[in-house]
Amino acid sequence: MSRSNQANDATNALNNYLQSIGQSSALSWVDVRQGLTHQYVWTSTCRISGIPYGVGSGTHKHQARNVAASHALTALRSDQG
Repeated sequence: MSRSNQANDATNALNNYLQSIGQSSALSWVDVRQGLTHQYVWTSTCRISGIPYGVGSGTHKHQARNVAASHALTALRSDQG
């Protein structure tokens, strides 16, 4: 598996999970970039039906989203019991 695919595993898993429960259209992201031009830090919030389920940070947007997706998956799975 390539490094790029590994970096997006949780994001892909979240998309697959939401698709399996018929909620893929409920997913949205809020991405904020902060810092100097050569030292950006991205913070991404994963929202499902407008509710924040996970927040993540990283030096690249896809990294921040992947961390947020991982947190969101954990939260969704614990909600399901």
